[in-house]
Amino acid sequence: MEKFKVDFIHFLVRTGALKFGEFDLKSGRKSPYFINTGSFYTGQQLHNLGRFYAYAFEHNKCEADVIFGPAYKGITLAAAVIEALFDEFGMDLSYCFNRKEVKDHGDGGLLVGAPINEKTNVFIIDDVITAGTAIKDTVDILKKNGNPKIKGILISLNRMEKNNEGKNALEEVEKIAGAHVYSIVNMDEVIEVLYNKEVDGKVYIDDEKMKVIKEYRAKFGV
Repeated sequence: MEKFKVDFIHFLVRTGALKFGEFDLKSGRKSPYFINTGSFYTGQQLHNLGRFYAYAFEHNKCEADVIFGPAYKGITLAAAVIEALFDEFGMDLSYCFNRKEVKDHGDGGLLVGAPINEKTNVFIIDDVITAGTAIKDTVDILKKNGNPKIKGILISLNRMEKNNEGKNALEEVEKIAGAHVYSIVNMDEVIEVLYNKEVDGKVYIDDEKMKVIKEYRAKFGV
């Protein structure tokens, strides 16, 4: 496994962005783990988070003109990622994000940042895909606002789950977007790095938690 993936998983648990317990998801499921990149709010955390996304972007040989961050968490993600791409790899990309509501004064419009049109190559940045609902909404927004070429989607963690219709959530999103979904890490990699292994003297996935995770993944996993 690439070093940046191991480092990213350690980063997630050290900052508390990846938690284990019982969590209610937007999809209606009760999950034994939960990731929230909205937990990052210091300069150092955002700097490191942007770097991990940038490493995954470069590692997968991704290309784009604009990084799109869906409101609200995607806004800071997109800004952090384009800065890291420039700092680490000399890639000078632009970013864009959507408002939750259309502004009725000034220049108006739903999108903020780089202008996009049918010739723009866009990469969507988000934190995680569970059932794929949020990404579907983002794709719809882009189609109605410039209709750019969606070159790919980059998320922090691929939970490797089915959507609410019982289909592979990631594959269904790829069909809707017409583009590949990449992730910094997937759930198999998280388990490989954390199961019965210490991070700073703490085991985040012990046998008891692993039993619950296996039961959850047997029901919802792909």
